[in-house]
Amino acid sequence: MTDLIRDLRHRDAYHRALRQCAHVAREEFEVATRALHDAEQIGQKLKAAVAAVARRVPTDGAAVEDARARLQELDAKLETTLADSLRATNAALNAKQNVLSRFTVTLFGRTMAGKSTIREALTRGDGATIGKGAQRTTRDVREYVWNSLRIIDTPGIGAYEGDEDRAQALSVIDETDVVLFLASSDGVQEESFKGMRELRQQNKPLIFVLNVKRDLEKPVNMRRFLRDPQSVFDENELRGHFDRIRWLARDYLGMRDVRIFPIHAQAAYFSTRPEYGENAELLAERSRLGDLLHALEVEVSQRGLVRRVQTIVDGTQISLLDLQEELGKQAKTVRRAAHYLEDKFGELDVWLSGFIRATNARAETEASQLVQPLRASVSAFIDENIEREDVGDRWNHKVGALDIQGWLKRQQTAILDELRARLVEFSREMSVESKLIGEFDAASPSQFDPWDVQRSLRWLSAAGGAMAGVAAVAGYFGAANFWNPVGWIAGGVSVIALGLSWLFSDREKKLQGQKAKVTSDLRKSIDNLEREVANGLKKWFYDSVTSRLVRAIRKDTRQLYTGMSEVSRSLNDGARQVDTIVEGLNRRLLIRTGQFVQTPVEEALIARVVRDPGIRVKFLWRENTENAAFCKRVGLAIGEWVDEIPDVPVAQKVAAALRPASVSPTNVSISAQLALVRVPQQEVGRAIGKRGSNVSLASRLVGVRIKVIGEDRAHG
Repeated sequence: MTDLIRDLRHRDAYHRALRQCAHVAREEFEVATRALHDAEQIGQKLKAAVAAVARRVPTDGAAVEDARARLQELDAKLETTLADSLRATNAALNAKQNVLSRFTVTLFGRTMAGKSTIREALTRGDGATIGKGAQRTTRDVREYVWNSLRIIDTPGIGAYEGDEDRAQALSVIDETDVVLFLASSDGVQEESFKGMRELRQQNKPLIFVLNVKRDLEKPVNMRRFLRDPQSVFDENELRGHFDRIRWLARDYLGMRDVRIFPIHAQAAYFSTRPEYGENAELLAERSRLGDLLHALEVEVSQRGLVRRVQTIVDGTQISLLDLQEELGKQAKTVRRAAHYLEDKFGELDVWLSGFIRATNARAETEASQLVQPLRASVSAFIDENIEREDVGDRWNHKVGALDIQGWLKRQQTAILDELRARLVEFSREMSVESKLIGEFDAASPSQFDPWDVQRSLRWLSAAGGAMAGVAAVAGYFGAANFWNPVGWIAGGVSVIALGLSWLFSDREKKLQGQKAKVTSDLRKSIDNLEREVANGLKKWFYDSVTSRLVRAIRKDTRQLYTGMSEVSRSLNDGARQVDTIVEGLNRRLLIRTGQFVQTPVEEALIARVVRDPGIRVKFLWRENTENAAFCKRVGLAIGEWVDEIPDVPVAQKVAAALRPASVSPTNVSISAQLALVRVPQQEVGRAIGKRGSNVSLASRLVGVRIKVIGEDRAHG
């Protein structure tokens, strides 16, 4: 009678806990929904900011394959990032909304481990779904209700053609409150643990179940099991399996608390079959499935409220954390690309300035060299031709022999070839450097590729076409006809003709005077010709190259990298705002968990929370007294280390933030936004943490970059 009363009270407490779990789930669903709405608002503002940057860039005169198009592409990729992330988060919340009243347990494990056998035992099925040999019977996610729990059965991880199965099995993680990870005594497979890493990334609590296989269809095995269950549950054999499970759980899943329940799934199933009715009660008891079921009831009664908060709130914050990290990565990538562009185009701009100065000087030098033969022949020409009637025609012929039209085209071609060669070399340099950068970044790839250097440099080919068109501007000189020698020599020829009337009186003296005057006039005409040719070449260079092409390159590249810098700042702002939402959800998890484990704290006393889900939480504590009980109980409940960091001066705060490492504040040096921390060599690993997790959390909590230095080498 006493046992019956105790059992009834236990069952009543269990169902009361389930009702409380459903109530908490509805409360937390509202919190998660508001958080998602806030994130969507941030996304809308972020998209508007990025789109505004792109719209400010004009569409005409593009030398860089259209800076506006490149910035619009960034906007489109941002739209995809936000849409995909927020859509997935929204879909996950909607899926949870449909099962808020159900505490969900999901069964994972490799094919043939015994998941279907457990399901058949719990649902008292006919065994149709239990696999035979290498047969794979569970190909879809299935769910059923047992003991008021929602049970999900998944395809086997590690099965033949198992990638699709694994993806399908992992799709239900977000809805899961507790995971049962089933292994079997005929092989605890390492691959199954590798496939379960994503569970730990989602911070789902795991309970390990070891299905001890001994075929009870063989009468000899059945008799032995009924007589002596220890023949199946051999302690030495179990210890070996337990040790391997703990080792794999620690190595692949980073777990510190591993709970393992050995069962005999076949015995549990046989206990439900009519043909084994006379031994049903004994089979059920000795299957030890009852121990596992009792553990689930205790999980619901003692930690169910925390699990529901983790599933609803924590699941949402993990999704938003992914969005925040992606926005941060995008901001970093775009900022780096902007700085790279600014530096490289700065180098090009310096060269272009020098090229412009050199070309203008070259125009004068080349024009001087062009007319030098003409200038050198003036005296001889005058001596030979001053008394000829066709002196003007002969001089014009001499000027025409300079082939100024051809000279101008050759000068244009040489100038354009030099510019083209530099731009091609510039393109090659940037392509090589961007390839190296891409190879360097391949170690930590991002789905976001905001700027493809080679694609952006298509403007070089466009510039080549533009320069080819520029060459046709030589026709400008023909239209202007400014070098027409007939017009320049007319005055001189007229003077010579007038001089023929006085050739008979004082001829020599007057002839010498006339020669001197004509020579002076011709030299002035040559000076004018040199000046006009040089100025014409410089005007063509300014109109067609400096003003059009070079100015367009400068304008578009500046618009591109300044626009990208603005986009980067907007992305960073968006990431910070999403981080505020994530921080609020993490704070909510701590506060609610504290309430559920009977160690409540005032929310106002927690200044800031940072977290690596599934591993560690650090929070700033405004009280002078420590709250070790809160950290311990909350940490055990959510399955993470919880570090309480006093909100003290920055050097002391940095030292405390590196827990569990032992760091003295006197060994912390602060300069600008960097904290240099010296620790004993044996503390370096604890200070940095696995994959840098601990030092990263400490840096985020304190707001300064922390570099940890051991006795003889630096780490950070």
